[in-house]
Amino acid sequence: MEKLKSAIPVLNQLKSAGYEAYIVGGAVRNHLLQLPISDVDITTSALPDEVEALFERTVPIGKEHGTVMVILNGTFEVTTFRVDGEYEDHRRPDTVIFVRDLKEDILRRDFTVNAMALDENMSVIDYTGGQDDLKKRLIRAVGDAETRFTEDALRMIRAARFQSVLDFSIEEKTQQAIEICAPLIAHVAIERIIVEIQKLLNGPKPSAGIATLTASGLVKHLPYFREWQEMLKLEIPLSLEIYIAFHIYKGYADIEGIKSLKLSNDSYRAVKQAVMVLQQLEQQEEYMMERLVYHYPLSMIQSCQTLVGHQADASDYAQHRIIHRRQDIKVNGNDLMKHLDRSGGSWLKNMLAEIEDAIITGQLKNQRDSILKWVEQHGKI
Repeated sequence: MEKLKSAIPVLNQLKSAGYEAYIVGGAVRNHLLQLPISDVDITTSALPDEVEALFERTVPIGKEHGTVMVILNGTFEVTTFRVDGEYEDHRRPDTVIFVRDLKEDILRRDFTVNAMALDENMSVIDYTGGQDDLKKRLIRAVGDAETRFTEDALRMIRAARFQSVLDFSIEEKTQQAIEICAPLIAHVAIERIIVEIQKLLNGPKPSAGIATLTASGLVKHLPYFREWQEMLKLEIPLSLEIYIAFHIYKGYADIEGIKSLKLSNDSYRAVKQAVMVLQQLEQQEEYMMERLVYHYPLSMIQSCQTLVGHQADASDYAQHRIIHRRQDIKVNGNDLMKHLDRSGGSWLKNMLAEIEDAIITGQLKNQRDSILKWVEQHGKI
């Protein structure tokens, strides 16, 4: 509620200047569902130039499409009432037309649960039955579903994403329209698809969204998302990186192929790490869990365990770690060279790695004297 209240001064300033102004979109939906609110978007009858003239601090982040960021007790995207022109690429309108009527603006939106508005008194304005659909826990397209998905094909994956995040069902005609329009997803940039898939997998009911993508045939048109069968019972949030790693681990894809997904360097690194975790879980070697919790994030290990049905309590192993990083070892490279009277070289890096592994597996105490005695035997190699 605090997030919504912070937007009221913006609404009041617009209204005092003679314009209409309302909170719209996901903030309204989450308010009615009593869910956390991240961003608050505002729609107004004021044109972008008029918005900029009213507020001291603004940023024209999408002025050509009617959006101006207003900075006043926070940041708010303020967008002029608009209707969209033709969607030749099935993703973005070629043009937008500014209008002065809230209802026209509302009727261009994707789903009824996202197509409500709040005024400055927190009264709901609902032209599409969004409140009823919230009660029914239903995702339904605004107006004709095929038209909505033909305009913007990404909306089909957004429907599955909301199904996962909200644990809602998709209305029958909307589901049928997804099946008909599924091939249009090929027009959408993979980066945009990836964002929606990540949110879907992070939802509390990813299996629901996955089932929709599978049943509708959407997965046939999505690279790296064609083999969902083993995910249909997934009842926990899962990162995109873990999902892709599981694909590679099962042999459905290869590590080099994921470059086409245009992941960040951090995500690419996480995928490779998760593949190694999955492989090590399969091998079941001695001291496997001790090594895993030392080298990889606990959440990654636990997610991988869930996927392959591995039962060990990784958190217990993590709590009993002897060291957390190499710098925790009671000797360093200089200590080893001095003690063994040897100059540096590849042996030193290898020796430190051996000491590290012996400590994390409990085969060597992390005590200076114990370590130096241990290297006297191994340092001759």
